[in-house]
Amino acid sequence: MPSDSAIKQQSLNAIRQWGEQWKEHALAHKHLEMKPLEDFKNIGIGKPLLLVANGYSFEKDIETIKNNKDKIDILCCDKSLGSLLRNGVSPTYCLVCDANVNYEDYLKEFKDQLQDTILFQNVCGNPKWTFNGNWKDKYFFVNMDCLNSEVMYSEISGCNNFIPAATNVSNAMIVFATQCVNKRSNFFGYDKYLLTGFDYCWNPEGNYYAFNEDGNGKVNYMRHVYLTDNEGQECYSSNNLVFSCQWITKYLTTFKLPVVQCSRGSILNFGELKNLEDQIKYSFKIEDCATIKECNNKIGILKKELAQINGVLEQIALDHHYNYRATI
Repeated sequence: MPSDSAIKQQSLNAIRQWGEQWKEHALAHKHLEMKPLEDFKNIGIGKPLLLVANGYSFEKDIETIKNNKDKIDILCCDKSLGSLLRNGVSPTYCLVCDANVNYEDYLKEFKDQLQDTILFQNVCGNPKWTFNGNWKDKYFFVNMDCLNSEVMYSEISGCNNFIPAATNVSNAMIVFATQCVNKRSNFFGYDKYLLTGFDYCWNPEGNYYAFNEDGNGKVNYMRHVYLTDNEGQECYSSNNLVFSCQWITKYLTTFKLPVVQCSRGSILNFGELKNLEDQIKYSFKIEDCATIKECNNKIGILKKELAQINGVLEQIALDHHYNYRATI
């Protein structure tokens, strides 16, 4: 597992390389509406959420996803967005974290097909994704890291939605949906999080990225480690992918999250590999979502009433105390 010092060093390296660019992007988002992510708290009670990363298992699962697209909510990352849309699948949400994810390669072709998709955009991410596309809606966030850089980027952008940082955009989808910091949390509230494309590797029979044979050349120059995947096949990986796999394994096991590994041909050994189509069929008391919302609203009202009552009691105590003091 990656140590805290290794994680800190990776954060330092990143901010040295891209820190100034992140400031520019945060400033570009400054005058936009920063709506609260609380709008999505517990939105998925009773349902599964399919998280689509860009590993080859996503390509293997595309027919299953197409056949069940109306039965499940989908969160994709920037590079898997186009492949879904090209196959007639409009994701519910798209997460963009990277300052340099290419607009021309991954969004421009699809900028007029986003009316059913909500954008979740890091304020330090590529603003071309923000200012192009007929998105259904847009929400922004700031990554919290071990360097506390979120303070600076929040001040620049005016965004107060803070999300724990992850090692790459695939891992960020899991973290974004659950938002665990010092204790277990399930912010979006989905009963299950189903993973496809979370491979952290590739093999001789598959593509480096889904629908992209060489991954822009990475299939050659990123081949650092030789491993065996969860289907017993020889595979290759990079140092960065192995690091990210170790990092998310620690996150998942520490917080015991309801994440189900459906990525065939992955080196992420978190629980038993499950069949995606079987898992998509999950549904349990979806009406509880409305009940939780109603209960939380009542709790908010009662908290205000309790604060008012405590204020009355405190004032009575102060009045009697001051009167007592005045008569001695």
